[in-house]
Parts: sequence; structure tokens; C-alpha cells
Amino acid sequence: RNMERLAKACGSEAMNSTDGLTKSCLGWAGTVYEETLGEEKYTFVEDCRNPHSCTILVKGPNKHTIDQIKDAVRDGLRAVKNAIEDDALVPG
Repeated sequence: RNMERLAKACGSEAMNSTDGLTKSCLGWAGTVYEETLGEEKYTFVEDCRNPHSCTILVKGPNKHTIDQIKDAVRDGLRAVKNAIEDDALVPG
């Protein structure tokens, strides 16, 4: 799943081997770095051209707070998706 997300973010094509690798298969990212947050290591890929994927990192003091944040983000993203699909907004 991470390989699929990385390919979408960078505009590349996921490859299992170098056979058939061409320039058109490659994507582009301005910055790639690894950072340790707590006990976990994360790879950050930034400044991609025309990205079609992203990850939202949610941190909080406890599981309950994290769950609430995740629900709020999910609800907000769903509202934006619905507004785009319906091509309509209800103010208020």
C-alpha cells in the first residue's frame, strides 16, 4: 500500500523490477527525508509535482483524542468531497 501511495504522490509507476524501466516510469520529488517521531521512523516526501495522494499524520496525548481528531478530519474531507461531487454548497 505504501508503494502505491508513493507512486501516486510522485507521479511515478510502481515497478517490481528494473526490467522495462524507462524515464516515463519515474516520478519526481523535491525533498525526501527520514525523521523519527517518538519511537517510529517516518519517510517524508515533499514538493511533489502534481501529487494525487497524501498522508495526514495525527498525534495526540491519548487514543481518545486521536480518535476524535481522526473523526473530525474524516468528516471535513467527506464534506469537501460531497461539495465537489454535488457542485453545490449550503451556507451556514
